Amino acid sequence: MTAPAPTAAAPIDVETIRATYDRLLWGDDISGSEWEALAGLVRGHVGLLVKEVDALVPRLRGHQQFVARWVVVQSRRMLRTSRGGDSPEQLRDLATQCRALLVLHENPGSLHPPA
Repeated sequence: MTAPAPTAAAPIDVETIRATYDRLLWGDDISGSEWEALAGLVRGHVGLLVKEVDALVPRLRGHQQFVARWVVVQSRRMLRTSRGGDSPEQLRDLATQCRALLVLHENPGSLHPPA
């Protein structure tokens, strides 16, 4: 099954999202100003992907639905507590959530028909 088509209001720039979380997860020479820029980007990516994946949850099947709900809830919690000044560990955790959301968005598995 292919990933759902992005909506006109919220296009998903998969390459930028991947580049952002890759840099946060595996970058070892990130400067202070780059941390700030990446933090803003990853928060935005997670905010966008949470909405997209949450909209898919009712159509997901079985374990995929359970996992998606858990990732959405945890991502929202992390966004609520991420307001700037996050430690590198907190930003890496948010980048991990971003990666999980993108995987769910791109590979939702078989879906129930829309209601």
